[in-house]
Amino acid sequence: MSKAADLHKSRVAALGCIIKDCGKPAALHHPRFAVGMSQRASDFLVIPLCPDHHQNGGHGVAIHAGQATFEQNFGSEPELLAQTIERLQEEQQCH
Repeated sequence: MSKAADLHKSRVAALGCIIKDCGKPAALHHPRFAVGMSQRASDFLVIPLCPDHHQNGGHGVAIHAGQATFEQNFGSEPELLAQTIERLQEEQQCH
């Protein structure tokens, strides 16, 4: 893994969970909309989700516990990735 990828992942995780009003610390979700099922997305294409929204929250809350329902409730992977990139750009402008 490159230093650039490590830095990017640290910056994304520092945003906290991308789900509106969650505010919890984030783990990184690698979206699968642009890759095959057995492949993982680039470390530059990650979405910050707290453990509940990532894996632990159950159906409709966690993306890995029912992706279709999660996306109805919170947005699709491409939408959440776009929000992540937007927030990173906002953070960069502030510093």
